[in-house]
This record gives sequence, structure tokens and C-alpha cells, in this order.
Amino acid sequence: MRKKYEHLIIENKREKLSTVAFHNDVSCIDRYFAEGFPFHLAIHKVSKAENVEKYTELHTHDVDELNIIICEDGEMEYLIQLGDEEYHLKSNTSIWIPKRLPHSANVISGSGYYIAMRLNRIPDEFQV
Repeated sequence: MRKKYEHLIIENKREKLSTVAFHNDVSCIDRYFAEGFPFHLAIHKVSKAENVEKYTELHTHDVDELNIIICEDGEMEYLIQLGDEEYHLKSNTSIWIPKRLPHSANVISGSGYYIAMRLNRIPDEFQV
């Protein structure tokens, strides 16, 4: 018998970064994606990145996006571009990206996690 809230639990499956438009694969990132989740949720495990070339092109979305960088303080550096401005981030940080703002995120060095969430409308089947 299926449990009442079983549909609310979604497995994160490993998936190539290149399956996402405007992104290329890099050896230091393992991407996990929650297909079937009520909104876009991608978790990037970054391992020992060094001198990584840009792998994400400037792009936009039709919905707002939240990015979270989690690492030991100073152990991972990301280059975040918002519009025509670039930011070098080295510590635990959250980034709000309004819909239609051109943006990109590229790891430069270190290890940690980068989480991307696109905040589209939540389907009714996920409401309780």
C-alpha cells in the first residue's frame, strides 16, 4: 500500500551538467537532479576544482532563481555574473536571481556544494 505522502519524496539522480542548456561538463562537478520535483532543483557537488575554464554561458530564465553556495569558509571560489557585473564569492553565500536577469555561475577552485533552484509555480499534487 502506498503511503499518503510518498509522492513528496524525490530521489536526486546523477545527471550530466551538459543536459542543461548553456552548460558544459567539467570533471570536478557531479550534478544531481530531482526529476519530478515540484520545481527545478539541482545540486552540484564540486570536488577539488582547480583552474576551471568557464563552463556556463550567460543565460536567463522566465522564473526567479535561488543559488546557494555551501563550503568550508574560503575553501571554494565561484565567479557569479549578474547582468554585466561579476562577483568572486569565497564563502557560504545565497544569490537571488530575478527572472530574466542574465546570469552565469562558474566554479574557479575548491570543494563544496552549489545548489540551484528555479522557483516556478508548485503543481497542485504537491500541495497538502
